[in-house]
Amino acid sequence: MAGKSIFSQERILAVVEPIIYGKRVLMLMLLGLLTALFGWFAAGTHVDAGFDKSIPLEHPYMQVLKHYEDDFGGANTVLVALIQKDKSKDIYNEHFLTKLKKVTDEIFFLPGIDRSRVSSLFTPDVRFVEVVEGGFAGGNVIPAEYQPTEYYFNLIRANVGKGGHVGRYVSKDQRGAMVFAELLEIDPVTGKKLDYREVAKQLEEKIRQQYQDDQVDIHIIGFAKVIGDVTDAANEVIMFFFVALGMTFILLILYLGSFKLAILPLVCSFIAVIWEFGLLAASGFGLDPFAILVPFLILSVSVSHGVQYTSSWVSELATGKNGYDASLETFRRLAIPGTTALITDLAGFLTILLVPIDIIREMAINASYGMFAIIITNKILMPIWLTYMSVKDVETFVKKQEAREAVLNPLFRAMTVVTRPVPAAVIIIAVAVLYGWATWKSEGMLYGDTQEGVPELRPDSRYNKDAKAITSNFTIGTDILKVIAETDPEACIKYDVMEQIDRFGWHMENDPAVASILSLPWAAKTVNSAFSEASPKFKVLPRNQYVMVQAITPIPTSSGLLNPNCSAMAIFLFTTDHKAETLQRLTDKTKAFNAANAKAWYELHKGADPAYCEDKLKVRREWGDAKVALKKTMARLKAENYSDTDIEANADVVALRKKAEDAKARLDAMTKPCPVNFALASAQGGVMAASNEVVKAKDKPIVYYVYAVIIIFLWLSFRTVAGVFSILVPLYVVSALIVAFMAIKGIGMKVATLPVAALAVGIGVDYGIYIYATIEEFVKKGFKLADAYYETLRMTGKPVMFTGLVLSGSVATWLWSGLQFQADMGLLLTFAFFANMIGAVIVCPAICRYLMKLPNG
Repeated sequence: MAGKSIFSQERILAVVEPIIYGKRVLMLMLLGLLTALFGWFAAGTHVDAGFDKSIPLEHPYMQVLKHYEDDFGGANTVLVALIQKDKSKDIYNEHFLTKLKKVTDEIFFLPGIDRSRVSSLFTPDVRFVEVVEGGFAGGNVIPAEYQPTEYYFNLIRANVGKGGHVGRYVSKDQRGAMVFAELLEIDPVTGKKLDYREVAKQLEEKIRQQYQDDQVDIHIIGFAKVIGDVTDAANEVIMFFFVALGMTFILLILYLGSFKLAILPLVCSFIAVIWEFGLLAASGFGLDPFAILVPFLILSVSVSHGVQYTSSWVSELATGKNGYDASLETFRRLAIPGTTALITDLAGFLTILLVPIDIIREMAINASYGMFAIIITNKILMPIWLTYMSVKDVETFVKKQEAREAVLNPLFRAMTVVTRPVPAAVIIIAVAVLYGWATWKSEGMLYGDTQEGVPELRPDSRYNKDAKAITSNFTIGTDILKVIAETDPEACIKYDVMEQIDRFGWHMENDPAVASILSLPWAAKTVNSAFSEASPKFKVLPRNQYVMVQAITPIPTSSGLLNPNCSAMAIFLFTTDHKAETLQRLTDKTKAFNAANAKAWYELHKGADPAYCEDKLKVRREWGDAKVALKKTMARLKAENYSDTDIEANADVVALRKKAEDAKARLDAMTKPCPVNFALASAQGGVMAASNEVVKAKDKPIVYYVYAVIIIFLWLSFRTVAGVFSILVPLYVVSALIVAFMAIKGIGMKVATLPVAALAVGIGVDYGIYIYATIEEFVKKGFKLADAYYETLRMTGKPVMFTGLVLSGSVATWLWSGLQFQADMGLLLTFAFFANMIGAVIVCPAICRYLMKLPNG
């Protein structure tokens, strides 16, 4: 290390060495007890999937979703479609309708189902209206007195048409029918979190397995089903984990020439994973299904450091030292750069906490616990264990090691060409060109999903087949973007308000990405037309307020189109897909319309005050925030087994209720008219749009924060420009290449991939620090750069190349995973491991040629 840092490192070693080496037995006993404790905690690790923690609750879209969740539902839906296999038959027969009724009833009683939001042809909220002689008539699509007779089959067919349910509750060709349901994140009775795996299991066992037969296919989609399918693949993930472990172990034996030495890095790595899970469980966290790759990253980083340590110990043993002295010398040489690399990783991972999505924050905490565990197991436990290691026939062992090294020495000597001025300059120019190409390709990076279906699962997975069947047979699915029209109470009987909403619906319906829309004005126009013998010319919004009342009255709040006092109305945009560009275009279009509509409204209402309307909207949000906080607090107290009386008397509940009531009173007092505010957004489309915007906004800042942390620690470690740039430049270029690689392969940057892309940086910084620190060490001893690099390759370069190649190969096995998410991440990590290894071994010494102070040329 350079300059001033040597003394600080000497002081650190003077303090740490006696603790580790002076009290070895005591330290082993302490670490053993801690491992047993964390193992006990780790045994209680559970899968912890949650809908709310996967969405950016702080985003304005999600504030709107939560404010109106009780009125218009949320985005956590389950869709079950029953479709006739015989294409010549429709749904109007006893066998099909009996199944539909049973499936509806079964879903109604599933755990976590919001029973007020279960809809199918058999639920009372699915209605029809018509004008008959003598007045207005309507009712349930399937009447309460239904019997499986031809008369009722024909009646239901007619009612479906009158109610406009083809494409929604009934498939476009009328061979299938849909059951909609919404899930509650928290059980209102117990206050406990919903177990999504159990929901997915019951959807399979009680719905698909029980009711699918040779006549009817059943298709199920929704967040709970995704979690269930991903969790079901956990055994396969574990299998790949142990395959990678086994491959690494075999190659370690071949590399180190000793079974005992090969098993040591793996045991330390396995203990680090135990600590990781133990710390996670002790902190009250579970393992999210989308965080299943974090333990492997921890294992990979740990193996990387472990191989460095054992390889160096073997080199010291070859000089004639015993096991204790070899361990001590290895510790003195590698402890500081290794710990620096791990602390840099740890600090970098913690920066991901800045992403305001709980699932990503939990992933950052998970990874940070793992890095802390590696510091303990690799920098304390392994050095102590190595002091007790011995080789029976040292002379024979050393000869075998020398023979292995002799095979690689000519290659290492040839590689020193990269330290010569011209080859080094060529490498640097090539890296610059590569970075430019990566930056250009990265412009095609999409934020969010880039394909239809669920990208975490294979295109041919049952879930994605179900999703395809639903989207091809119905005009709606889970791809719904809800926009909330916010206005004053009783506004739905005012023509000027309804006209604004109607115009917005027409504006959005003409976008190619919108398959259809559903809104209160649309329904009112349909009813108004029905009053005039269904004449198309009367399918308009009535200007007369009394006629408007007549058109609105048949539409219940259970339709999800309006809240009880009609101060908010939902516009359903059924989109053709949920690709990132689709959602981005629709949200941008909504914002543009909202601004243009407000501008036009103010021009017509010269006395209106935009500032007043802004304040009114702020008060509306304050009221909504208070209601959400009150609901959340009451659910938490319920989960803690408080009685209803105690909950009502709780100080926090009382304060939040008063806050909500005060905000509501202030909102009610603001009676001056304002333009309709088209608030984004609810439903699954709103959730995905918000997540995409957060990831896009945080992607580059997070990467910059990670690199800022790396720069700080590199400077503190080496105190030279050469030290910082030689390690940082290859790392940064590889990061750019990873993003370009994602863009080329069509892997979108989203909640599931952002942390992995950021965490991959940690593997590269380890390689670079070990390579640069060793080069600098030999240069300070007076070696020429070529000779310093040659010795570096023999000491730390060899294990860096070994771990880079082995980890790349083991992760490459993920390409055969049944999870598309794991296959994609395997592709990215294979590239990251290999590219970071090349960057550290080839690019770092080339940069040293021009930046490092070289006393001997």
